[in-house]
Parts: sequence; structure tokens; C-alpha cells
Amino acid sequence: MSALLAVLFPVFAFAQNITSGTLYDLKSNQTKKLYTVHIAIQPAEDGVHTEATYKDLNGAMVVQEKGVLKGAQVLRYEMNRPQTQEKGSFSVVDGKIHFEYEGPGGKKKSAEEKVKGTVLSTANFNAFVTENWNDLSSGKALDVRFAVWDRLETVGFTLEKRGETEHKGEKWMELRMKPTSFVIAALVDPIYLWYSTADKRLTMMKGRVSPKIMKDGKWKDLDAEVVYTYGQN
Repeated sequence: MSALLAVLFPVFAFAQNITSGTLYDLKSNQTKKLYTVHIAIQPAEDGVHTEATYKDLNGAMVVQEKGVLKGAQVLRYEMNRPQTQEKGSFSVVDGKIHFEYEGPGGKKKSAEEKVKGTVLSTANFNAFVTENWNDLSSGKALDVRFAVWDRLETVGFTLEKRGETEHKGEKWMELRMKPTSFVIAALVDPIYLWYSTADKRLTMMKGRVSPKIMKDGKWKDLDAEVVYTYGQN
């Protein structure tokens, strides 16, 4: 369940030009830093390549995610999490999504399923929001399938607008991504995301993220507050 809603999110994608982000303890009011994330975006012949690298406060890499996009569609996604000695990937080919997973000790698993509806990942999430901005801003709820690499399956979510707010003179649109399954909803809280209405950029999110946190001698799933910083176009 670790990747579920890890939209989240470093959430980085095409045309967003996110360059970095800081992950804070969810209850610290942005005072307790946990991790940082750097996102690189590079156009290539086979699509747009995204790469998100998370580091701890000592500068050591804890998670790296890579994606290949075509427009707002994700073609391939790769996850490497040295924290837990896990790797995973999926690819979307000919109407099917193929999953591969390698756990601690090198144990491997794979699975596939038919693509039903829109497939989202952290790599193409922002591109999907940009492409569907008018529907979302008008209040239309969109059903999507989020690809969960360590579960080897997609899981249903509903993405919808929850309102608008102002932050330092800037208007933000708030979106919520909530599981459609009661079972998943009991395990994972909804993710909340704020986008600037002026340029459609993700500014902040609260919810499940890709790195984990050490508690009681074990790596546990982490919900955090992420604040994003943009570089130049």
C-alpha cells in the first residue's frame, strides 16, 4: 500500500516545470522538514521523460521515480526505493498495463490488467490536471485509475474540486483525490492538492508520499505536506 496515493505526490509532470519541493511533517505547520524532492523534465523522441529524486536531510537518495509520457498519458513508470530495498515498474501497451515488482532479497512478481479509463501515476498527474482543467474547475468529478506499483494493480479514485482560496494574494483551486473503494478508503486518507489558478501550477499537497518514515524500528507509510518551488522556463 506504500505507493498508494503517493501522488503523490511529488506530483510532477509535463509543462509544470516543478524544480524542487520540501516535504514537511503534516502536523508541524511547515516547520519540521523530512525530505526534499527534485524533479527534472526532458523531452525526447519517445515522449517526455520525468525524473523525481527524493533525498533525506543528509543528502542521501531515498526514492527515485521515472516516467515516460505522451501528452497526458503515462507510457512507462519506474520506481526505485533504496529505503525499503524495493523496485517496481509498469508499462501501458496495447490496451494493457503490465506490472513488475522486486522486493527485498530479490523476490520478483508480475501481473497485468486491461486498461479501463484513465491511468494515472505521479509522473502524469499534473499533465492530466492541466488537460482537464476546465472540467475540474467547473466542479466536474473525474473517475481515474491510479497505478499502484507495489500492489501490481490499478485502484479507482475520484478527483474533484473542493473549493478555492487565496494565499498571499494568489488564488488557488483545491482538489481532492479520494478512493472509490470503501476498503481502500479505510486504509488511505484522501489527498488534497492546491493549484494556482493563474498558471495551473501545483503549489502544495497534503497526503501520502513516496518516501517512508522510520517508526519503532520499521519503515511506515508517510503522509506529509509538500510545498513546491519553480525554476525558470
